Amino acid sequence: MSPLQLVVVIPCYDEPDLLITLDSLWQCRPPPGPVEVVVVINGAETDPPSVQAHHQRTWEAAQAWIEGHQDARRRFHLLFEPALPARQAGVGTARKIGMDWAMTRFTGTQRDDGVIVCLDADCVVADNYWEALYTHFVAWPQTPGCSIYFEHPWIEWPPDQQQGIIHYELYLRYYLHGLRWSGFPHAFHTIGSSMAVRAAPYRRQGGMNRRKAGEDFYFLQKIIPLGGFSDLCTTTVFPSARTSHRVPFGTGRAMADGLAGDRDLGLVYDPRVFQSLGVWFRQVERLYAGAVPAGLAELPDAVQQFLAQQHWADRLEEMRAHVSSLPAFRKRFFQGFNAFQVLKYVHFATEQRWPKVPVEQAAATLLTGMGVACAATDSASLLACYRQLDRVGFWCASLGGR
Repeated sequence: MSPLQLVVVIPCYDEPDLLITLDSLWQCRPPPGPVEVVVVINGAETDPPSVQAHHQRTWEAAQAWIEGHQDARRRFHLLFEPALPARQAGVGTARKIGMDWAMTRFTGTQRDDGVIVCLDADCVVADNYWEALYTHFVAWPQTPGCSIYFEHPWIEWPPDQQQGIIHYELYLRYYLHGLRWSGFPHAFHTIGSSMAVRAAPYRRQGGMNRRKAGEDFYFLQKIIPLGGFSDLCTTTVFPSARTSHRVPFGTGRAMADGLAGDRDLGLVYDPRVFQSLGVWFRQVERLYAGAVPAGLAELPDAVQQFLAQQHWADRLEEMRAHVSSLPAFRKRFFQGFNAFQVLKYVHFATEQRWPKVPVEQAAATLLTGMGVACAATDSASLLACYRQLDRVGFWCASLGGR
């Protein structure tokens, strides 16, 4: 038997359907080599008795399930952390516990090349999940990690919740395509239930953080800029479209806020926000050549105002003083104007210049700007179009075949 190559980490906090997720993994076609799955049943010392009792029942049910679901290539494990310090308890800590544990399972060459895969306890996966993960990391030996293709199932939900998840997923895909259209090189989905990373970069970048929300975004901002990050589009993760108030943002919270009327999921950033970013990014070569004042003066007003607020003229001069080639300058530029700066600019431009617009209007306009012919006007059909673009890797050729 070849050495262990894949470990899937599943945080589990007050989850009602963990066994559905485990069944989904078990029912996949057998992996080409050995894999392990670790479930981290986690809670806080301050959890109410009802949650603590539920965690105990989950532990017992999962233990019983595991006893009947082990073979030579698939091994399942449980870690029970029901009373973590309240200050640290949360999804980031749970992922970290599981991912750090996964690192201890790799031996030999897999200490660097082993792959840690993140999933959530409210997901199911396509039946080729194991095969696709193996194939991807063999085909891309230099990739430090990947974002895995996902789709939120929505047919089984009530109409208002169906519309909410369609709007939310369309927004996620629209935002990603908007960034790629602008030329931002580090644009990938950053979803904790559908991401994977090799052991070596995980270790070298300090591992997972302990954030209670957004841990996936912050973690991947350490991995993606390493270069060679990839999209895995040949399998599918199906995250739940349920509501949740356990974290301040993410799918569950967006759905809850949308259904409560606290957030309009049908409004998204104006495409002109991404168009203006593209004008800025196309100035990189001129900025390296020394045209800093001229290059900034020709930018859209919103970009100029944001750069002035962030003191980018000084930052550009400092960058130019410490590099000796355009590729080095470009790398340093996007280390500075990273995903955090992009998001700050998107919020700034939305507040100061281009208010949010209906998602159907924005998604259709962006497709036209991308040169994609799509006659769809309703959100479900537009989502189907964006899903297909992601499934076939629309941007791969222009982004280096990733």
